[in-house]
Amino acid sequence: MSEYITAEEVMAKVKQKTVLEQARLKDMLYTENEKKENHDEYLLHQRFSEGRVCPHCGGKHIQKHGHRGNGTQRYRCMECGKTFTLRTNSIFEGTRKSADVWRKFMQCMADHKSLDKCAEECGIQHNTAFVWRHKILDAISEAGDSALLSGVVESDETFFPVSYKGNSKHFEDDSKRLARRRGSEIHQRGLSDELVCVPCAVDAKGNSASRIAKLGKCSIKGLQLVLGNRIASGSTLCSDGDASYKGFAKSNELNLVQIVGGKRSKGSFNIQRINGYHSRLKKFIGYFNGVSTKYLNNYLTWNNVVEYSKVYLDNKISLLFEASAKALTTVRSLEVGNRPEIPVLV
Repeated sequence: MSEYITAEEVMAKVKQKTVLEQARLKDMLYTENEKKENHDEYLLHQRFSEGRVCPHCGGKHIQKHGHRGNGTQRYRCMECGKTFTLRTNSIFEGTRKSADVWRKFMQCMADHKSLDKCAEECGIQHNTAFVWRHKILDAISEAGDSALLSGVVESDETFFPVSYKGNSKHFEDDSKRLARRRGSEIHQRGLSDELVCVPCAVDAKGNSASRIAKLGKCSIKGLQLVLGNRIASGSTLCSDGDASYKGFAKSNELNLVQIVGGKRSKGSFNIQRINGYHSRLKKFIGYFNGVSTKYLNNYLTWNNVVEYSKVYLDNKISLLFEASAKALTTVRSLEVGNRPEIPVLV
C-alpha cells in the first residue's frame, strides 16, 4: 500500500471540512508575500489603470519614493509633496486580509447573507464584517450617485419609520424618546417627523436614484437636493399629483406628466415602474430586520447599484470589487458608528 495520497484524495478530505476551515486552510497556504503581491497587483490594476494618481490631491506627477519597512512600495506626489502607497485612501488601507477574502465577502453581500454568516465564511469578526459592509457601501456611493437618468423617468417618494437602532448610547436621557417595537405602528398618524422621506426615481434603462431628503412630507427643496442633478434636462418626468413636482420639473427643464385622481395611467404614461421599485426596495430592506436611519442611505445605494440594476450576479460582485478598489476613500472603524442619527438633507 502506498504511503502517499493522491491530489484527488486530498481534495476529497478538504471538501469534508466546513467553509470556515477551508478558508483558514487557504489562508495558511499563502505566504505573507504572496498575499501582499496579490493585493497590490489588483489595486495597481484597478486604481491606476489610467496612470498613477495621487490619492490626496489627484495629481499625476508621481515618483517612486523608496519602500516601507515591510517592503511596500512608497510613492511621492510632486504636486502636493505627500507620500502614499497603493492602499492609501482605499477601503483596503490597514487590512491584513487578501483581496480574495474581500471578494468572498462581497459574494456574501450579493447573496444577502447575515453578518454572522459573512463573518464565519470570511474568517473575520462580526464587528469587522459590519465595518467592511459600510466601507464597501461608502466606496460605491460615488458610482451609485453618478448615474444619470434620462428618457421617461418615473418618480415618487416613499417613507421609512425613523429608527435609532444601535444608537441608544448617544441619548443622554433615553426616557424622553418613546420606544417602538420593530414592525409596530408609529406613534403619530400621517406624514409626521417619525418618518423619513426618500424621493425615488427610475428610468427604462434600469438606472435608479434614491436618498433621504427630510423628515415628514416631501418638498421642492427635498426633491431638488436628491434628484436635481440626477435627471437629464429634457426628460419626461412621470409622477403622482403632488404639487412639489411642478416646481421641481420647471426648475430642471423637465416635461412633467402627472397622474392624478387615483388613475393608473395617462395616455401611454404610468408610474407602475416606480411602484415596482418601491416594492422591491421595501423587500430588500426587510432582509436586514430593521435598518438604522443613519445607515439607510448606504442601503439605498446598495439597492440602486447592485439589486435594481440590470446586471447578473457575477457582474454585481465584479462591480462591487472594482468600485471599491477605485474609490479614493477610507473610513475608520470608529467613524462608522459615529454618524448622525438622522442624516437628512433639509
